[in-house]
Amino acid sequence: MIKAVVFDVDDTLYDQKAPFVAALEPLVTNSETLDFTQAFQDYRCQSASAYDQVASGRWSHEEMAVNRLNATLQKQDAAPVDSATALAFEQAYAAGLQEIKLFPGLATALDQLKDQFKLGIITNGKTQHQLAKVMQLEMHRWIDRDNIITSEEAGLAKPDPQIFTMMNHRLNLRATEVAYVGDCYGMDVKGAKQAGWHAFWFNHRNAEMTDGGSWIPDQTVGDSLELQDLLLALSAVPEL
Repeated sequence: MIKAVVFDVDDTLYDQKAPFVAALEPLVTNSETLDFTQAFQDYRCQSASAYDQVASGRWSHEEMAVNRLNATLQKQDAAPVDSATALAFEQAYAAGLQEIKLFPGLATALDQLKDQFKLGIITNGKTQHQLAKVMQLEMHRWIDRDNIITSEEAGLAKPDPQIFTMMNHRLNLRATEVAYVGDCYGMDVKGAKQAGWHAFWFNHRNAEMTDGGSWIPDQTVGDSLELQDLLLALSAVPEL
């Protein structure tokens, strides 16, 4: 039986694409030819390896900013940017993230879930930045700080299953008693399933399964209202 629901943050609790596009568009040449939807997806796909490089100490956060953005631009044959431009993008992106709001329906679902389930967050990124997003989204209404794990504080990054195992210990639950909600197949579905968790894939960007689809999500939903329905249905299941 599921006794806890744990959430990703970026592009799962809120729309991450809008501030990404607003930050990037003024900084790249020939922006009219850039596919920003694809660029956003490519940027997100860089996240797993990028955060692993930072967590292991091989990259600084500045090096991650430059390398991740240029890897994204390279996929569309766009000119690379220098360090100053990459950092300007990071700053503009961070400013946009100060205005984020929960996806429609999530507050209603969280109100229902909190009375029946333990709730938590596992997120890749710097602790300070991720906690700022959590506060902006008012997630403290439903989730205690002790049940939030960032890759920086863990020294591990999704999809490493060990970061999920850390949450098992925080919640004092077995892996089979926890469900993870995330938007990224490669980081969220793969990581959760490798750790023995249930995985709910919030695939609102119509992404394709990577790794040959080796990790099958337990549930897949395509928009925030479908996610709300899934979570409300979970809270409606009577305890045995």
